[in-house]
Amino acid sequence: MEKGEVIEDLSKIMEERGFTLSRLNDEAYIAKSGSLSMLIWLPNEDYLLIDDPVKFVEEMGLSKVDGIIIVSYRAFYLADEVSKLIDTVRVWNGIHLNVKVYAVDIYRLGERLEETLNLALTTFSSKVSSINEPDGPCPQCGSQMFIKYRHAHKSLIYEEPVIEEILVCEKCMIKIHRVKAQ
Repeated sequence: MEKGEVIEDLSKIMEERGFTLSRLNDEAYIAKSGSLSMLIWLPNEDYLLIDDPVKFVEEMGLSKVDGIIIVSYRAFYLADEVSKLIDTVRVWNGIHLNVKVYAVDIYRLGERLEETLNLALTTFSSKVSSINEPDGPCPQCGSQMFIKYRHAHKSLIYEEPVIEEILVCEKCMIKIHRVKAQ
């Protein structure tokens, strides 16, 4: 798959999921939804050769985003390397980054990106929260759960239109990601 095709598919999926994309550089884009900010990195190389970890963090703007989605043929390897780099910057330089690292294998871009976005939206549900609608009882503590996020889109996994919801129990903080047919 050519990089231009990947970028085109990626932008279409992100826009359908309610994100706006802006280009950061030749390899990276910033995706925003509500106050959630994700860096989408499409590296030119399938390996990571970084001389200065702090410079990499600054150039990629990792201190300004909530997560980084790495889209590559070797995404899981690169995600491990970026996680180690974030750890190195914390230990050696005292820079604490609260960044989640996600890997998306380019071979099944649509399905893997959808799974990653589902996870990221659930993790950062407070940043994309648009509603506060009561739902059923919490399966863990029995308290009232609230729907914090709802979005309708065509699922690439289920190949049909779905309604995606994120439910949160404010007492025990359990989160449920629910997808149902439209």
